Amino acid sequence: MGRNSLLRYRILHRKYFLSGVQYVYAASEILTGYKKKSPWAPVLVLAGRAVTVHTMLPIASGSSVSRLMDSREGYSQPTDRCQGQSYRGTMVRVIAEVVSRRLLTAVARVRAQVTSCGICGEGSGAGVCENDILLVDVVNRVPGQGFGIHWRGQPQKETPVMDGVPMVTQCPIPSSTTFQYKFRASRAGTHLWHAQTGVQLTDGIFGALIVRQSAGRDPHFKEYDVDDPNHVIVINEWSHGFAIQRLLESNPGTSSASLLINGRSQAKLDGSEHLDAPLSTFTVSPGNRYRFRVAYAGGDRACPVTVSVASHTLRVISLDGNPITPREITSVVMAAGERTDFVLTADQPVSNYWLHVSAAEDCDSSTVRGAAILRYEGAPEGSEPISPTESSLELGSGIVCFAFQLLNTVTGKCTTPEEKGGIVCLPDIKSLHKMRHELMEKKVDITLYLAFGVSRVAHVFVPQLNNFTFIFPSSPLLTQAEDVDHDLMCRKETLPLRCQSQPICDCVHVIDLPLRGTVELILVDQGGGGSDASHVLHLHGYSFYVVGVAQLEGPTDLPRIQQLDSEGSLVTRNLVNPVLKDTVTVPHKGVSVLRFKADNPGYWLLHDQHVSNWENGFDVIFHVGGPNDVPTPPKDFPRCGSWVGPEFFLI
Repeated sequence: MGRNSLLRYRILHRKYFLSGVQYVYAASEILTGYKKKSPWAPVLVLAGRAVTVHTMLPIASGSSVSRLMDSREGYSQPTDRCQGQSYRGTMVRVIAEVVSRRLLTAVARVRAQVTSCGICGEGSGAGVCENDILLVDVVNRVPGQGFGIHWRGQPQKETPVMDGVPMVTQCPIPSSTTFQYKFRASRAGTHLWHAQTGVQLTDGIFGALIVRQSAGRDPHFKEYDVDDPNHVIVINEWSHGFAIQRLLESNPGTSSASLLINGRSQAKLDGSEHLDAPLSTFTVSPGNRYRFRVAYAGGDRACPVTVSVASHTLRVISLDGNPITPREITSVVMAAGERTDFVLTADQPVSNYWLHVSAAEDCDSSTVRGAAILRYEGAPEGSEPISPTESSLELGSGIVCFAFQLLNTVTGKCTTPEEKGGIVCLPDIKSLHKMRHELMEKKVDITLYLAFGVSRVAHVFVPQLNNFTFIFPSSPLLTQAEDVDHDLMCRKETLPLRCQSQPICDCVHVIDLPLRGTVELILVDQGGGGSDASHVLHLHGYSFYVVGVAQLEGPTDLPRIQQLDSEGSLVTRNLVNPVLKDTVTVPHKGVSVLRFKADNPGYWLLHDQHVSNWENGFDVIFHVGGPNDVPTPPKDFPRCGSWVGPEFFLI
């Protein structure tokens, strides 16, 4: 495909509410492409509160789609376009039309769920190479709902207006309108795209965004033989009803019905009999080494999940799209929003093997599981997969895995030493490359202590960050900062007048950072609210180095944290080769220490992954640089905000 050629896809999104056996057959036909008479090739599936069908239609010339999706045996990259050390990218266009249609309303009887798995293929996300320019026309046909699409893992350094955060970088996309995202896929790796509002994400607007790079630029190219688009795994929680209904419950987001793997599961729901629904199957050929790309989209509760493959070792090579020094483990624990790449060697007897996913019991009201099948070529059709045979290992947090060694990016306290075949925690993981030299200094330009806590005011638990409860502005700060009422804004040095002498200050919490300054964030979980859950945080616009993580004993008030840090006893910092991520867990009553260089001007959101906290106080916006440092928005970029009518009287 030439540099100037254009690959176009058309995506159609339909929801079908079916029940019982009819639903299963419909899902099977959708997922496996049995409907031969249809002119559409079913290659992308999104989730909702019903079967959601996404199909793509190639409508322009250039390389054929079959060549683009090529995954020839023995060849590591699935597309020739990505090859070449000097590949500068081409243009890829996607037209995404989101349509909501209710044909039947038997929602309570729905037994399975279909979820999105990639932007260019069912579970694959193939067809995007490093430095490709991606055009996505999002056509919002969802009645009465606006949203934005966030491209997790992409820094948007050239195009901050394309980050997809409503009322921060853009206006929400109104119903019945189209918004075109156009940005460079500058960061290779396994990433996610999703609706930035938690309600739409849990109802299925998400998928994998796979950005591949040439063999010469892939530092782990020699670690695997095959990088198959069909070996992308997207995991998500699925619960009954629509997300907006569940958020109105007395204790929202506390129960999930199933974990889906590429939209499939065999969960037992509402006491019904076990349903023999089709499972996702990943096929391998004996003797080859396969790169698997795993993305965990989360859900209502966003519980950490444990992933394992029976009788196989997983060689982890990347976290959040960033290469690490390979670690051989048999299970990996992932938090919502995280991505993990591992290499699986097909060195076991030819058979079928279970791929298990499970959530911790202490996170949900009951153990929630999901499963898929790893199938060796030549294995008997329909044979029962082999189950894990290793002894179980239970962590202090209640997470159970069948493994002799576990990689856990979630816990802040390793109870079993790694050298004894126990847990590999985040501080044990090393980046493949050294940290930027300006961040290796003991002192940085800006040190920020951000404390997450819950205060009780009039029998109501109120989430706060440094005593501020975040609310979104009335207009996007990136493009319409002058339209936002100054009394809504709060900074450490400027407390709004309306907040003085008040127990709660709800405001647009903004922290100014100097452009090109070195920054260290000390994130502190102060507990409270009757929950011992950790906080999982995602930073837009940046990847950061996790230089230290610790779970603390005793009080976690800020003065004590600062004192421990000044004494050098808060956490041990790795200032040589810490792991690079964009999503991190702050342990319950613990700290996570992050470093990054503020070299990407704009307004960037730091937010909690839990759905109910996305717009409920646990957020802050980093304002990097000044107005002259941010790229100018496109001409006629959409505007929105408050409106007050003219001063006149009706007679």
